[in-house]
Amino acid sequence: MKILTRHLFLNLIKPMIYLLLAFTMLFIIADLMNNASEWITKSVPMRVILQYYTLMLPSMIIFIVPICLLLATLYSLSMLTRHSEIVAMRASGVSIYSIIRSYLFMGILCSLITFFINEFWGAQRAYSAEKLNESHINPEEGNVYTDAFFLKNPIKLTSWHIESFDTRTYTMNNVVFRTFRPDGSDLKKITAKKGYWLDEEWWLQDGTIEEFDENSIRLPKELQFDTWQLKVSETPQDLINELKPAEYRSSLELRHYIKTHKFLKEETLNKYRVDFHHRLTMPFICLIAVIIGIPVGAHTGRKGALAGIMLAIGMFFGLYALQFTMEYLAKQMYIAPWIGAWSSIILFTIIGSVMIHRMR
Repeated sequence: MKILTRHLFLNLIKPMIYLLLAFTMLFIIADLMNNASEWITKSVPMRVILQYYTLMLPSMIIFIVPICLLLATLYSLSMLTRHSEIVAMRASGVSIYSIIRSYLFMGILCSLITFFINEFWGAQRAYSAEKLNESHINPEEGNVYTDAFFLKNPIKLTSWHIESFDTRTYTMNNVVFRTFRPDGSDLKKITAKKGYWLDEEWWLQDGTIEEFDENSIRLPKELQFDTWQLKVSETPQDLINELKPAEYRSSLELRHYIKTHKFLKEETLNKYRVDFHHRLTMPFICLIAVIIGIPVGAHTGRKGALAGIMLAIGMFFGLYALQFTMEYLAKQMYIAPWIGAWSSIILFTIIGSVMIHRMR
């Protein structure tokens, strides 16, 4: 049985490797065609382009691996069927579940790998790649947020107004930090020309501290400072995450954002909940690709490759189409966020499992 398992596993992994290389190159070529004109115009160095694609690669994995796994499963099983190897295995008393065990194991393994890559590297690396690209396409902006932004947290009773924030050096310019009383009246206002992150603390330079009474009227005394340690819980990463689009956030970051932003409108929070569940479901598509590919691939050798491939690919992209449709309905608050993200995953898992069961 160990020899059989190794044979089936190698029969799957070889085309999988070739497909991964091929689709990675296709993704790079497609993206290169999209960015080449701007890079040539701005004379972006080759070193930067290589760094850009190195950063982008982890985020590509979540899209590349499922389709490669599907095609590798189809090819592997169609070859086994065409050479009557599956018939020989069944005639020798090997059950269909023993035959497909290696494929299911590969699907689960790829789901776990893509989950960890997508969670801990993919989103952050894609965001870094985007900022790297911006820093060379728009040098005047680069990795610096030049537009002023305002952040208010009714739970912590604080607010930030920052004219610009350099995400590379964690330097803020023209900072206004306010604290409030529970009734909403002003308590304290700290204004500084510059702020920077040092020794795990925020330090402000060249500013003033004003205090207010219960009616938000400024008290006469005003403290001026050259350097002031601002003792707050927010870190540079917290500020960056506030500005980061949802597609560049991991599921942990989305979950943290939802928990700490209960004061936002329910419509806004609902969209983040859908994005959170979407992040969790993405790795499971690897397993579904195998579940779809097994019954189709096992019959492809007898019925013709084209029909089987078209059926499997149609089901595969049908999964994406249904998922995006259900998530749209969830973001419009017609259905619950978890239903919008998980319903297509559950449905196609059931369909694929029934198709595998009928192989008996």
